[in-house]
Amino acid sequence: MSTLEVHGFGKLLFLFKERNWPNPLVYEADESLTAEKLRQKLEIPPEDVEVVFINRLVKPLSTALEDGDRVAFIPPGVPSIHRFNLGFYEAKEQDTEDPGDKDS
Repeated sequence: MSTLEVHGFGKLLFLFKERNWPNPLVYEADESLTAEKLRQKLEIPPEDVEVVFINRLVKPLSTALEDGDRVAFIPPGVPSIHRFNLGFYEAKEQDTEDPGDKDS
C-alpha cells in the first residue's frame, strides 16, 4: 500500500471543494498507479488536467507513482511563459512518444 498526497490547483480547487476533499487529499493506493490511473480513480475529467507535477517536477501522466509522492494536477490556463519555464511542453511530448520509436 502506498500513500499519496494529491493537490488540485486552479479550477480543480472547485472540484475538490465540491467533493468535500481536503487540499491536499491523502490517497491510500492498494495497487501500483501511474498519475493517469490516479486521475481516473479520482474521476477527474481528462480535459481538466493539462500536466501533472510529481514531487514538484513536471512529469508525464504515464509516470509510475511511489509511496509518499506528492502529486499536483494542473488544469489548462496557465499563462504561456510559465508553461514553457515549468516544462509543460516537454512533459506533453514524453506522454505522446511511441516507446518503440527510440532512434536517438
